Order: sequence, then structure tokens, then C-alpha cells
Amino acid sequence: MATAAAVEQPLLAQRAERHSVPARLLEDAPAATPSADGSRADRVPAKVRWKAPDGTVHTGVAQVREGRAAGMSTVVWIDARGRLVHEPLTQQEADSRAALTGATAATGVCLVTLAGRRVVRWRLDRGRAAQWERAWAEVEPRWSSRGG
Repeated sequence: MATAAAVEQPLLAQRAERHSVPARLLEDAPAATPSADGSRADRVPAKVRWKAPDGTVHTGVAQVREGRAAGMSTVVWIDARGRLVHEPLTQQEADSRAALTGATAATGVCLVTLAGRRVVRWRLDRGRAAQWERAWAEVEPRWSSRGG
């Protein structure tokens, strides 16, 4: 739970710090190319212009929907300084990532605990076997015909 909360806080802060602004495409957005697994991304890089919160105009390359023509409007995400940033995760994506990270941490703790238990048991068994050998070396001659 602590790990999930620690992961979720920065993601929520990211959502609060980033905001969307309208932008204008400065070039045609190319068609998406298929990836190695055959899937296609619906967003491609294209040059855009947007206005920062302080009123300055910026240009840069942002991810936009494929096939859009130059001059069309689109939406880009910027930080407080007006710099392009990736779109923040949705609340559902942030919750999922936090839950997955928390579950992974819990699994790791369990595996370390089980490994530690195995090491402790191995050491105890080794000590008990050594004690058994010493005791048997002492008693065995009295019980067998070798003791005389």
C-alpha cells in the first residue's frame, strides 16, 4: 500500500502540473507506420505552434493524430513554462500503475522472505545434522559390535 501511494503521488502531481492548449499544425502529419508486431499507433510526430501561458509563441514537435493536414488545430500538453510535455496519465492509468507497482513490491517482499526462510532452515538443518553426527559417533560404538 505504501509503495502504491508513493507511486501515485507523483502521477497525480503530474496531472496537476500539465495542461492542454490548442496548437496549429505547421506541416502535414504523416501516416502511421506499422510496428514490428503489426499494430499501428494513431499518433505521429509533427511540427506544431502553440502559445505559452505567458503569451509567447513556441514551435516544436508533438505527437498528433496521423493524417492531419497543415493548418489544422490540435491539442498539445505543456508544463508551467510552456514547454511541450507528454500527455499525463489518466486517473485510471495512474491507479493501475500504482496498483501494479504495489503488487510487484509485495511480491518482492514475499520472495525475499521465502528465500530468507530457506536459508535459515538450511543453516539450522546443517547444524542439527552436525549435532546428530557427533552424538551418533559417541553412542554408536556402544550399540554396535564394533565397540568391543
